[in-house]
Amino acid sequence: MLRLHTLPAEHFLVAKNTLTQRVIGPESTATVVLDGSLLQSGDVAGLGLLNMPCGWIGVARTEKGLVLRCYNQVTNETIEQPLSSARVSLRATGDYDADLAQLSYSVDGQNFNPVGTALRLPFQLKTFQGTRYALFAFNEAGRNGGCARFDNFCVDEPLADRSKNLPLGKVITLTNLANGSAVWANRNGMLHSAQPESKEAKSTAGQFRVLDRGQGRVALEALDGSGFITVVGLGLSGDVRLLKTETDGSVFQWQDMLRGQCMLLSLKTHRYVGLDPLTGEPYSAESPGARPDRKDGACFSWAEITNH
Repeated sequence: MLRLHTLPAEHFLVAKNTLTQRVIGPESTATVVLDGSLLQSGDVAGLGLLNMPCGWIGVARTEKGLVLRCYNQVTNETIEQPLSSARVSLRATGDYDADLAQLSYSVDGQNFNPVGTALRLPFQLKTFQGTRYALFAFNEAGRNGGCARFDNFCVDEPLADRSKNLPLGKVITLTNLANGSAVWANRNGMLHSAQPESKEAKSTAGQFRVLDRGQGRVALEALDGSGFITVVGLGLSGDVRLLKTETDGSVFQWQDMLRGQCMLLSLKTHRYVGLDPLTGEPYSAESPGARPDRKDGACFSWAEITNH
């Protein structure tokens, strides 16, 4: 077990004995078992979301004995209820794209009960570190107290396995997030873009079958028979072409970006397939990666075609 001894502190944000880890996005759940049997009067210990505003759930030793306590700084609300056991499981479940998290507890380690409303966890310029999971222990009575014992800290990442998001064997369309243009195999054999509602975009030249090449790698074959998307030469603009025969330049690492978005890493150039959204040039394979807004030309949204 991890033992954290309690030191004087007015509240969670200034508690010294706090161990933190940055939350893992876009979704994750942190669970820890807390044994509060060695807590003394005025001691508070638990699992927090360290940010400003903050929130936490834990165990406090009061005149009434051990109680479960939950605090939400946004609403300045404290919820307190009796606790029948000194050993309790604490949990924080977060959607960090939405900056929301829910705190809950369990006395049997199986059935978790939410406490209070969802916490708002904005990113701001006060604490700079973003939101962090925090195991904490302090004494609000202004003295050194006992200790909290933490066990079995686990973080579950439900979206960590991206393999199930790959549309292997399916026929898809690709839309560039930079300008909303459709990816299109043009008549000159180059990978180009077309207006989303155009005849070209709606044709089989804008539809690609995703072929599995193992370890998250794919080849993309145009449904119009023009061939495989292939990087030739140095991967400059116009070097992403459609070839009848698959080569080593036809293999891409599919980088899943969740929610139907992706990037295509060329294993020939070790750069991403993309375009300059301002020039209208054909596709290249020389992009170093995505900007945070995903509008640099190397990020796509994909959709499955079921009536091909």
